[in-house]
Formats: sequence, C-alpha cells, structure tokens
Amino acid sequence: MTEDLETRVDASLELLEDFLARGRRHHVSNDVPLLAMAYDGVATFSLGGKHLRSRLVHISAGDVTGEELYAATVFGACVDLLHGAFLIHDDIIDRDDMRRGRKTIHAAVRETYGDAHLGTSLAIVAGDLGINGALQLLLTSDLADDLVRRGMRLLSAAAHETITGEILDIAHLAEPDPDLEQVRLSNHLKTSEYSFGTPLKLGALAAGRDPETMRPIAHALGNAYQAADDIAGAVGDSAVTGKQTAGDVVNRRATLVTMRMPADGPTDPQTLAEIIRTVIAEGDAYLADARRLIDEIDLAPGIRENLHHITKRIEGMLRAHA
Repeated sequence: MTEDLETRVDASLELLEDFLARGRRHHVSNDVPLLAMAYDGVATFSLGGKHLRSRLVHISAGDVTGEELYAATVFGACVDLLHGAFLIHDDIIDRDDMRRGRKTIHAAVRETYGDAHLGTSLAIVAGDLGINGALQLLLTSDLADDLVRRGMRLLSAAAHETITGEILDIAHLAEPDPDLEQVRLSNHLKTSEYSFGTPLKLGALAAGRDPETMRPIAHALGNAYQAADDIAGAVGDSAVTGKQTAGDVVNRRATLVTMRMPADGPTDPQTLAEIIRTVIAEGDAYLADARRLIDEIDLAPGIRENLHHITKRIEGMLRAHA
C-alpha cells in the first residue's frame, strides 16, 4: 500500500489546494495585500511539511475505494488544513519567527510593515481562517450528511482539546514550577489528539469501522512524537528543524527536556546528554506500547504494517539530535 499511500495523500493535498485557491479567488482583491498575505500564509502552512496527519488518515482507512476513499481524501485535506492553522497560532504563542526555514506570518508582516502588533493580529485571524476552513471544507464536500456530522464531531473535539492544551502551555509560563505531569497533560491535549487521535479515528470512520478502536494507539504514538519534538525544540539545529535553534530553551517553554534543566544557569553537556537519554527512554516506552497495541488490535495487515512504519519514523526522530 506504500506507493498507493503517496498517491492518496497527494489527492488530499490537491483537494485542499483547490479549496484554498477557490477561497482566495473569491475573497482577495489586488488592493488588499494583507488579505492576500493571510490566504497565502494559510496555504503555505497547510500545503507544506511532511503531511503526517493526512497520511495517518489514509493509513487508518486502509485499502478502500469509491465513497470510502473519497471520505478519506476529504478527511485528509481537513486535518492538514487544521494543522496549518494551529501552526500559525502556535508560532505566535511560542514567539517563533521561523517555520520550515521560512518567516512565520506574524514575522513576515512585522518586517514588511514595521508593526509587530499588525503581524500578530493578522496571524491570529489567518489561523482562525484555517480552522474555520477545515470545517467548511468538510461541510461543502459531497459526503453524506451523517458522515459529515460524525467527522465534524471529531474535528471540533480535536480543536477544543488542542486549544485547551495551548492554554495550559501558556499557563506554564506564568507558573514558576509546573511539574512534569502538567507538561505531559498539555502535550497530550495540544498534540496527541489532533495529530494522531483525530486522523486515525477519521480514517477508521471513512472505512466504516469504529473510530474508538484507534484511540489507544494514537495516544501512545502521540506521546512518543511529542517527546521527539521536545528534544528537537531544545537541542535541534535550525538547519534541520527549520525553526530557531534551541528555541524552547531561549523562550522558556516548559517541555519534557527544559523541565529537567537546572533553573539557575546553563546546562553542562554531560547533564544535557543525560536529560536527552531520559526523554528518549520515555519516548521509547510509549513506542513499545504503540507496537504492542498495533499487534493486538484487530487491524488489516496493510494498516498494521504502515502503523509500524510510523513507529520506526518516530524512533528515528527521537534519536535525530542525540
């Protein structure tokens, strides 16, 4: 299914690109450059990247055709658009000026107009545009009303959990000593559900299976993925991550890595290496759970094989900056 998987992800991207292009043509005129920057920014962030989330939708759907394949294609486009929107907001919250080696929306507008507030304002509404766009894309699709309703329920729940997780993440900046369990909770809410839970459940829904069977696998994969992301955010080089080097440390974000660093000064190399090993071990434990669940739950062989490919990918991410 690997080659077919690439074709199916591409089909979701084509659907998403067409949806965004139609919206831009309908709403953007040449005399409102900021509106164009908002639409172009949403397109850049949702159509770029590795498209893990749409891939997970198609992996979970399995070997489907006809209306089931169309449903997976629509759901894949929706989760990639939702992801792009969340990235735009996340970059504001995290004060990141770079994403995938390019200027974030708020940074680009700030530099173009010399106005930081204008940049933040436009990025906020651009992210809102993407979140609402994900819902509109589903609502205006040719899917049956019942399937639209069930898909909408999953997407809106994902948005609610992610927003709640971001609020907790912001709260960590105001609290002098958030504990690791609080950090793990915000990580789960802001990443695990919308990045893994929702795509895997939407794929099952598209194929006519019970979406809830994918929840435990998604939880384990999402936590492992976040551990890898926290390592990259603390010690990853910008040439590899496309973001500010050690951005989580510089901007005092509470992560699985930074929470273990001493608060009274720089972390010596030996201590930092031990912290990274500890977080890798935590990620490995989640991956072990994921692999066990993938083998235990009743899944088609192609779905099982592709999910194991995802675990290997995350395992590589965990060690990419060690």
